[in-house]
Amino acid sequence: MNHSFAATNPCHVYDMALALWKVDKLGSYYSGYPQWRLKSPAGFPIRSRSLRTLITYGFQRMPEWARPDDSAMFRWQDEGFDRAVARILDGSGFIHGLPGQCLDIFRKARELGIVTILNHASGPFEQQRKLVAPEYERVGLSLEEELPVPESYRQRIREEWSLAQVHCVASSVVRDQLINEGVPANAIWVVPYGADERIFRKRAAAPDGPYKICFAGRQSLRKGIHYLLKALEESGADESWELHCLGMELSESQADFTNYKGPGKVIQHGAVPQPELAAIFRDMHVLVLPSAEEAFGLVVVQALESGLPCIVSNRVGAKDLVRDGITGSVVPFGEVDSLANALEFWDQHRTNVEDKFPWSDCSDKLLLQADNYSTH
Repeated sequence: MNHSFAATNPCHVYDMALALWKVDKLGSYYSGYPQWRLKSPAGFPIRSRSLRTLITYGFQRMPEWARPDDSAMFRWQDEGFDRAVARILDGSGFIHGLPGQCLDIFRKARELGIVTILNHASGPFEQQRKLVAPEYERVGLSLEEELPVPESYRQRIREEWSLAQVHCVASSVVRDQLINEGVPANAIWVVPYGADERIFRKRAAAPDGPYKICFAGRQSLRKGIHYLLKALEESGADESWELHCLGMELSESQADFTNYKGPGKVIQHGAVPQPELAAIFRDMHVLVLPSAEEAFGLVVVQALESGLPCIVSNRVGAKDLVRDGITGSVVPFGEVDSLANALEFWDQHRTNVEDKFPWSDCSDKLLLQADNYSTH
């Protein structure tokens, strides 16, 4: 049985689909991105419905103060994509949809006898917000006021869950969260993500020179960068240490940067394309992802694939891939002392990670889970 995918943003599912296509196990790839943007290989079965995505990402290029609310825009994008794909859905086997953008797709799939797989790029909605809310309270904000969620969206999520026959997750973190929500363990497939070896090439050795720390991601309160800045202040950092921040700057975390008093330099790169991200990774000594909530953290596996050790909080799903003390460190979320100690450790133990995480491993795990499902 082949797998089809539907996603507005390629995120992890495009690479998963490519790996399946290479072994002739892909049905269709329904894309919210235009085909020209993905640059798919010849013969790749892409079916694009991208108008709302192009509009949404066009607005993303505007300054934060001038663009519409991000959450509302992405919901508008996802719901339109969902309806468009449902109208053209066909075939058999499995269909993977992402939460918030597959309600109509799943309804149509159940009519056609296609097995519905809810592919979780994030954790359960309410648990996710519960973990993040204290970070907003810390800076005097209310998550419900800053990022309100209409009841219609909550209902959409509930209905998608009711239509899902399988839940596919990338980490033990989300698996455990789903079990806490009442999902049977045998209905959950754990399939960790991989990294594109052509882009995130393994470096020969850890670089010389000043200690370079990397943070990659949108600088939201959810990402816990506050604790990284505090750890830099409390660690044995000196003026030679550098923190390189890759990703969109957001006003909600600006006070944390303004209040930073550490000796190390903070260098903002902004959002960068993947080839540039990979080149920067190869020039760093450690990646830090101290998130309050992170279902997986694709930048972690990309950094490991590049040879870069990673420090992650215990709420980051990709901790499953980090060998503590060997290829990185797993620290309790919000514990500044533990994070500072880990930063010092990886300054003193500069290393090159040799572990590999090809997308072919991901597709192999997915196909094994699907075979077991089909035989029961």
